[in-house]
Amino acid sequence: MGFAAAKRRTFPPAGPPRFYAIGALAVVLVLLSGCEGAGGAPTPGPGSPEPAPAGATVRGHVVEVVGRSIVEVETLRLRDTGGKTWTFTTEGFIGFSPAHLREHQLFGQTVLVTYVEKQGRLVAVNAVD
Repeated sequence: MGFAAAKRRTFPPAGPPRFYAIGALAVVLVLLSGCEGAGGAPTPGPGSPEPAPAGATVRGHVVEVVGRSIVEVETLRLRDTGGKTWTFTTEGFIGFSPAHLREHQLFGQTVLVTYVEKQGRLVAVNAVD
């Protein structure tokens, strides 16, 4: 069987290849997940938790992040522009995952933390870019 007898292949292949379907799925997931840091706070809907209580704020660079779970922060340490180190604990999700806060640490991006004082501890209730 010679070269001329070989079956000619078309490009792109006929029919949707598997990687097109996987790529489309990835695009849909990215669009559905959104990016917390790109457009502000999400709009609360029915069943959403109450807005975070008003509190004091501090902006600084992330020094340390200890995760409680994949989505919750146990301990967050920031260093403000004056050089003071702030240590916060949390009581639930604060708007960013530990992984997202570690990205801020890696890239040297600041974070604005809203916090309240409870029983002598600083409790972070919200964090934004």
